This record gives sequence, structure tokens and C-alpha cells, in this order.
Amino acid sequence: MAKLSHRFEYLFAKSAVSFVNLFSEKSAHSFGKSLGSLFHKLLAGRREIALDNLEQAFPNRYSVDEKEQIVKEVFQNIALTFTELAHFRNSHFKELLELFEPAGVANFQQAKIEGKGAVLVTSHFGNWELGAGWVVASGFELGVVARVQSNYLVDNLITSLRENVGLSVIHAKKSTLREIVKILKENKFVGFVADQHDASESLLMDFFGRKASVARGPAAFARKQNCPILPFMGLRLGVNRHRIIAGKPIYPEINLSEDTDVIRMTREYLDFFENVISDNPGQWMWTHRRWKV
Repeated sequence: MAKLSHRFEYLFAKSAVSFVNLFSEKSAHSFGKSLGSLFHKLLAGRREIALDNLEQAFPNRYSVDEKEQIVKEVFQNIALTFTELAHFRNSHFKELLELFEPAGVANFQQAKIEGKGAVLVTSHFGNWELGAGWVVASGFELGVVARVQSNYLVDNLITSLRENVGLSVIHAKKSTLREIVKILKENKFVGFVADQHDASESLLMDFFGRKASVARGPAAFARKQNCPILPFMGLRLGVNRHRIIAGKPIYPEINLSEDTDVIRMTREYLDFFENVISDNPGQWMWTHRRWKV
């Protein structure tokens, strides 16, 4: 039976989803942006984490006022991501396709032709949720690996919102390995949001000039199945307008040792993340305690 606090959290989240769906797309965007501005003021601890992360990543690049503005945009982007996901629940794939300026479709098509599936990697940037939905709307079957939330009621709600945009959600658990291998063997795609701290069997690698714990899973699966890693991110352009930014496909090099190859592939997509984030710092989740090592 759910804890009382979990029930309240769920009722709040469920009510928020219903409330957002009362708005037009433009009004929902305005609401999300205002909500982000409010959280920017209220969540002082997260705001300070973001400011410190920015300064560590870009020393002396931004003035105090510029950093404050970037962090405000970060909060707005996070709020917009979830209001857009909630608002999309009654829409259709055609409408999702129309939200994005596409790129990288040829990479996805080539991976399908090669017949070994593909590992997709993205980050908490722009609207990463709808970006994954765009892949499905473009005609590619995608299972996304997601951490299970401690509140199973909220977790079920988030899962249902993701399923509304066509995603197949793979909850991280003991059976995840077999499930991912099965999907890749069926020539489907598996997606990871691969930019957060990972303490289990991780790699210690530079990310924005600082040592970070990075999941080895995406590259390890690509190596195991001899399939490509396809990096991509969704850049927010404006009110319900986005652009897919696709990195070059990263293929395993079987002549290398497994550890060397996993590190090489991971380094390549981390560099892609860094380049896109550096050009658009207000769209990445700097509020996360990324550098814990």
C-alpha cells in the first residue's frame, strides 16, 4: 500500500497534468516558463548547485548576471519539458513530427538496414522526452531505459506519459540486461539518457574538464551486439519548436580490447554532449549533482 506522502505526491502530479491539459499549446508554454521561473526563486539549493557547476565548467566565461540568466533558463527548460510532455498526452505522432526540425534520420535508417539495432544516447537537454518520442514518430521502435522512481504511483504516471508519445519504457532492474539484448537482436533501438552520475560499474572520465562517473552500459551494449551508438539531442527553438541535433554514428572497433573500445565510444558521445551544451548552456540540467567523485 502506498505511503500517505506518496499518495499526496501522486495526486499533486496527476492534478498538474490535468491542469496543463486545460490550456492551449501557447498558454501551456507560458505556464511552464512561469513555473520554471518560480522554481528558480524557490529552490535556492539547486540554484546554487547550478551556478557552481556553470562556473566550474566555464571558468570566467560568464558574468554573474549572465550565469544567473542561464540558470533561470535551465529551470524554465526543465518545467517546459514536463508541461509539454503532459500536454502532449492527447496528441498524435503527426503533430509530434511537426514540432521538430529533423536531422539524423539517415543514421537511423542505415542502422535498421544493417540489422543489428542501435544504442541511442541523449542527455537531459532541451525536451529530451519529446525528442525520444520523435524517434518513434519517425518510424523506429525505441525502448528507453529509465530509473524506477521511489514513489511507484508517480513512476506509473510518468511511464504512462512516456507511453503516450510511443515509448516503450524499460525499468532498470536485474532483468534489464536480457531485455536490452533481446530488443537489439530484434533490430530495434534502445535509448539511454546518458549524462547523469552513475555509481555502479561506471567509468571515470572527464566531462567539462572534471572527473565524472559515467555509465559504461551504452557502449558496452553496442560492443556486445556490434551495433552503432547514435548520439542525438533535441534543441528547443521556441514555443513548441525543436530541432534534432544528430552526432555521427559511433561504431565498435572489434580489433580493440573491450575496455579500450568502451572508453573510446563513451568519450566520443561525451564530446558530442559537451559541444552541444556549450553552445546552448541554458538547456542542460546543471541543477544535477553531476560531479560526485
